[in-house]
Amino acid sequence: MAGMDAHTHLFAPGQLLGREQIAQGDRTFREMYGDPAARMAVARQLLQALDEAELDSAVVAGFAFTHEPDLIEQNEYLMEAARVSGGRLVPLATVNPALPGWERVAHHALDLGARGFGELRPHNQGWDPLGEQGRRLCGLAKDSRLVLLWHCSEPVGHAYPGKFGGIAPSELVAIATAFPGLPMIAAHLGAGASFYLQMPEVRSAIDSVYFDTAAASLLYDDGSVARLVDLTGPERVLFGSDYPLLSPRRQIERLAAQLPGPVLEAVCGGNARRLFSDNGTQ
Repeated sequence: MAGMDAHTHLFAPGQLLGREQIAQGDRTFREMYGDPAARMAVARQLLQALDEAELDSAVVAGFAFTHEPDLIEQNEYLMEAARVSGGRLVPLATVNPALPGWERVAHHALDLGARGFGELRPHNQGWDPLGEQGRRLCGLAKDSRLVLLWHCSEPVGHAYPGKFGGIAPSELVAIATAFPGLPMIAAHLGAGASFYLQMPEVRSAIDSVYFDTAAASLLYDDGSVARLVDLTGPERVLFGSDYPLLSPRRQIERLAAQLPGPVLEAVCGGNARRLFSDNGTQ
C-alpha cells in the first residue's frame, strides 16, 4: 500500500550512543529509554521499515528532551535526514518552552525545514500548555502554518513508561478552542477526547484536530480504530505506528482487518498527505 505513517520517532546517532549519559540528566528520557532494551532508531532503519510496510513516507518526530543541546542535536539530525530522504520523511522539531530562549531553537529548526512541533510533552518538560508558553508556541505554529503533535495521556488504564506528561483530553479541547484553525494531531487516539465530539459545541470547536492511531494495539481493543472513525469521520484519523516501538507493517495489517478499502486508504496516507500539503509541506 502506498501510504504515510504519521507518527514515528528518530534519534541522532550520537544520542543512541549516549543513551546512558542523557538518561542521567533527563528524568523522562530515563523513564522511557533508560533501559537498554527500549527501542531507539535512526533514519536508515525507519526507511527500511517503511519499505517493508510498502509505505511511501513518514512524519518523523524526536523526543521532548529537557535540555537545549539535546534538542538542537536531535532537530538538526531530523532536518538533515528529511533533506536527504527524497521527500519520504516529513520532520517535526521538538522544543522546550520552559527554557529561556526556546523560540531561538524553534526558529533554527524552522529555518532547516521543520514542518511542525512534536511530539509535545508539556508537563514532562515543566510548561503549561494553556499558559503563556503554550500560547506562544501555538501562536508561532499558527502564524507559520505548522502542525502540532501532542502526546495525549489517557487518564485511566494501565501504567507504562511515558504514559503521563502530555496533555489530557480536557486540555486538548481547551487548546483547540483557543486557537481555531490551528492543525493539531492528538496522538494515541486523543486519549478519549474523540468521545466528546458527540457534543455539537465540542465538534465545532475542535474541527482542526486530527487523531492518530499510534500505539493503539497496546492501549485499546481491536475495534478501537473503527469506532474512532465512526466518531470523527474518516477524514480526521491518521495512521501512526509509533515506530520503533511498533512495526508499521504489523499495524497496517491490524487496520486492514478493521477498515474498508477507501477508508483504509484515507487513514493510512491520504489524510496525512493532505494535512501536510495544506500546511506547506508537500
